[in-house]
Amino acid sequence: MLTRKMKDSGIEWIGEIPEDWEVSKIGSHYIERTDKVSDLDFEPLSVTKNGIVPQLETAAKSSNHNNRKLVLKNDFVINSRSDRKMSAGISSMDGSVSVINTVLYSYTIDRDYTKYLLKNYAFAEEFYRWGTGIVDDLWSTKWLKMKNISIPVPPNDKQKQIGQTLDRLTQNTNNIITQTQQSIEELKKYKQSLITEAVTKGLDPNVEMKDSGIEWIGKIPKHWSVRKISNYFSQVKDKNDELEEENLLSLSYGSIIRRNINSTDGLLPANFKNYNIVESGDIVLRMTDLQNDKVSLRTGFVTEKGIITSAYITIRTDHKNVILPKYIRLYLHSFDIYKGFYGMGSGVRQNVTYNDIKKIEVIVPSINEQRQIVSYLDEQTSRIDKLIEDKTKIIEELEDYKKSLIYEYVTGKKEV
Repeated sequence: MLTRKMKDSGIEWIGEIPEDWEVSKIGSHYIERTDKVSDLDFEPLSVTKNGIVPQLETAAKSSNHNNRKLVLKNDFVINSRSDRKMSAGISSMDGSVSVINTVLYSYTIDRDYTKYLLKNYAFAEEFYRWGTGIVDDLWSTKWLKMKNISIPVPPNDKQKQIGQTLDRLTQNTNNIITQTQQSIEELKKYKQSLITEAVTKGLDPNVEMKDSGIEWIGKIPKHWSVRKISNYFSQVKDKNDELEEENLLSLSYGSIIRRNINSTDGLLPANFKNYNIVESGDIVLRMTDLQNDKVSLRTGFVTEKGIITSAYITIRTDHKNVILPKYIRLYLHSFDIYKGFYGMGSGVRQNVTYNDIKKIEVIVPSINEQRQIVSYLDEQTSRIDKLIEDKTKIIEELEDYKKSLIYEYVTGKKEV
C-alpha cells in the first residue's frame, strides 16, 4: 500500500505519480550523442530487444565504414524504427551503431533508472506515437520528436533505488522464466524419446530383440519385419483441377492446420488448381530446402479432406489391414528428428523426391501392436502437451507481471 500522496501527471502514458516527483521532457535531461565514427575503429554493436550486444559476424554490413554513430559505455541506445520496438538498452561497452539508432546520455537521470524508464512497454507505445513515416514498416521516431516526450522524474536518490529494486525483481522473474523454459525443453525431449522408443522397440520391455540392420534404430523386437515404404505407400497426385475442394491445409511445425483460402496474408497462389487433394490418413512430408530451417518438423498427419501444396510430398496406403498410417507417421517423425532426411537430399538446395522417400526402410509390428503403440502415444503425448501448455502460460503470465512491475516502479505507483 502506498504511504505517500499521488498527483495526476497530466500525461496519459504516465498517469498518477508521487507528489514529490516532477514531469519533464526527455530533451531537458538527455543529450543526443551524434559523433560519427568508423566501425573499423569502434566495435560494431547491434541494438536488440535483449540490449546492446556485439554485432554478429554474419550480420549484413555497410561498405561505408565511416557512417556509424559513436556509443560510449553507459550510453542509452534506442532503435528509432517501429518495426524494432523495444530494441534498446544501456551499453556496457564503447562501440558504434547504425545511424537509425538514437544514442543518449544524461547528467541528471541515473543510469539504472534510465534502463527501465526508456525501455518499458508503455514508453515504447508513447515513443512510436511520436514517430512519423509513410507506412508502419518505415515509421520512425527521430530525436527532434523524441526529446519532446514527457517523462516522470523522481528525486535523485529514488532513481537509483528504483533501478536497483527492478534489477533484483526482474532478475528473480527472469530466473523463474529461464527455469520454466528449460523444463519445457526437457519435456519436449522426453516426449520425443518416448515416441522413438515406442515406435522402434514396442511396449513390451521383455520381448526378444534382434538387430534391425538400420543404424539409427539398432535392435527391434524379433518378430517385427523391416520393409520399404513403397511396399505399403504410394505418392498422391490428385490435383484440384476443377477447384472443387476449398479446405486449404498447411503443414506447420509437424501439424496439419487449416488456413483461410481467402486470406491475403502470406504467399498464396492466384488459384489452387495445382494443389493436391488429400484425405484423412494421408502423410505429408515437406522435403524442400533441407539445408535450411533444420528445426522445423517436416512430417504431418492429415485428419480431414482438403488441399495442400503439391510442393509437399503426400503419401497414402491401400494396405490399412496391415499398416496404420498414424504409426508410420510417428516413425517418420522420429526419422526426421534423427536428421534422417538431411542425408538423402541432392542438388544445391538438397531437395528430396518421392523416389528417395519410397526407399526409406520402415519397421513393421503387427497391426494390433501398431494400434496399441499409437493409442499409448496419443495418451502420453497429450499429457505432456498439456504440461507444456500450462508452463507456457506461466511464462506469459510472468512476462506480463514483469511489464507491469517495471511500469509501476518507474512511474512511482509502487514504492521502493
